[in-house]
Amino acid sequence: MIKGTLLLLSFIFISCSGMKNLDRPTPQDKEEGFFFTVRDGIKIFIYEHLPKSEFKSTIYIVSGITGINHNTESDIIEKLSNNENRVVVIHPRGTGYSEGKRGDSKNLSDFIADYVEIIKCDKYNNDTTGKVILYGHSMSCAIALMVGNQLQKIDGLILINPPYKLKSAKGMSPGFADYLKYIGYYIFAPHVPIVNMAGDPSAIENEADRKESELRNNNPLLVKYFSMHYMSESKKVMDAMVQNARQANYPLLLIYGENDKIVEKAGCDEIFSAWKSRYKNYETINGGSHGKSTVVKGMDCILKWIENR
Repeated sequence: MIKGTLLLLSFIFISCSGMKNLDRPTPQDKEEGFFFTVRDGIKIFIYEHLPKSEFKSTIYIVSGITGINHNTESDIIEKLSNNENRVVVIHPRGTGYSEGKRGDSKNLSDFIADYVEIIKCDKYNNDTTGKVILYGHSMSCAIALMVGNQLQKIDGLILINPPYKLKSAKGMSPGFADYLKYIGYYIFAPHVPIVNMAGDPSAIENEADRKESELRNNNPLLVKYFSMHYMSESKKVMDAMVQNARQANYPLLLIYGENDKIVEKAGCDEIFSAWKSRYKNYETINGGSHGKSTVVKGMDCILKWIENR
């Protein structure tokens, strides 16, 4: 028993160098977008998609801790815009083109505060005729909900497969050996990136989700490895979704893909039931997976909901 414990501790200390994330990339000269300097001097990259005609709504796509690549998400951006909505994509601190430490942070408060500050400073946010819509998918739902509750002006929140309760999913959930390793890092090296949030594409059963995971693994704008401390802070935000839903006094569209192998529908039910505003809609998408397929299949109801805000 003692020998086994010593071997485990030795392994932990030897491997505490963790995993290395890619360095922050820089935008190419032709790259559309601009930088916004937030209150502590960090430069945050923002991409803006404008329709050809006048628009009445601005949709802010909120990202989780892995970040977002607006180029590879151009299909979803185009669909959400529908040539009548302005779509804004923010690269959160520590991801994409934005400054900040990759894979670790003291907490998520600055991450969330950046969204609030940028949205409040948006020149269109003070337009009384324009609508402000937040959009979150998977882990970013928890972030979007916290951002929404800190905004004075918000006309609605779209949540796609919010992960309040999770299933054990092949290719995405840790195994027993992983848990042992994570415990060691949580105790001895909590700020060292070690958890692979991109998953193992070869083990993912749903074809569409598997292809998305393959793209994520090779995407230079997305952060792949995270510290146990940052994962713990992220879980606190996800665990608070129902509590935050009780304070959300603005319209909600919650969408769940019936073939989601990662998120339990029961958790979505709890969020919807707890939602403070009576203006709320809940759609289950036939054949929708955890990833983009749910968004694509549910796009008609998303656009109709936005139009009716």
